[in-house]
Amino acid sequence: MTDLPLVEVAYRSIRKRLLDGELLPGAVFTESDLAARLGMSRTPVRSAVALLEKEGFVQTLYKRGILVKGIDVKDLYDIFDLLFALYSHALDAIGEFGYELDLAKARGHLDELIAASEDKRYRDYYENGFLFMFTLLEAVRNRYMTDIFRLHKDKLLFFVVTYRLMEGGNRPYTGRRLYEAIYEKLREGKYQEAKEAIFKQKRMMREDMLRHGYST
Repeated sequence: MTDLPLVEVAYRSIRKRLLDGELLPGAVFTESDLAARLGMSRTPVRSAVALLEKEGFVQTLYKRGILVKGIDVKDLYDIFDLLFALYSHALDAIGEFGYELDLAKARGHLDELIAASEDKRYRDYYENGFLFMFTLLEAVRNRYMTDIFRLHKDKLLFFVVTYRLMEGGNRPYTGRRLYEAIYEKLREGKYQEAKEAIFKQKRMMREDMLRHGYST
């Protein structure tokens, strides 16, 4: 039995379903359905939905239910550009000022990513990819950079998981080789080469999205 308030239980449960790709953009569900699923009244579910609505995941439709929202494509590209700029800055700072990168932590996320790719677990694969990159930002100990990452990480995770589930694609795990290449460059202290590998990843991601019609 959890000691968490019911609102928090409902919030975490719905959010998990969103990030796991169980509730895809365009789907409509009701408070009653969620309350029955969670074995609680509609009141905490309504409060949980309000929190998720503030975060931009869902939209309440008058007398129709709750709509799962997609992410605006322009916002998506802008967020990716911002994060890749932060990764680039972090690598420059690590190389110039000698910040200590937690390679063991990065390796742990890489191992989890590899295992998830073999088991075809979308969320774990992409989440560990984001957390692998987060180790770069942690190294430079800039709270504003890490806060920006945390603010946007789950929204991007929601997009990439639902994107793969809805669009498919024959290369869902090609990023694994790039992450492995990035790790090796980091381990060898070749930070500029690591940057090149990261921006290769960005180009591949953008090209894949454009092929599926995600243009700004």
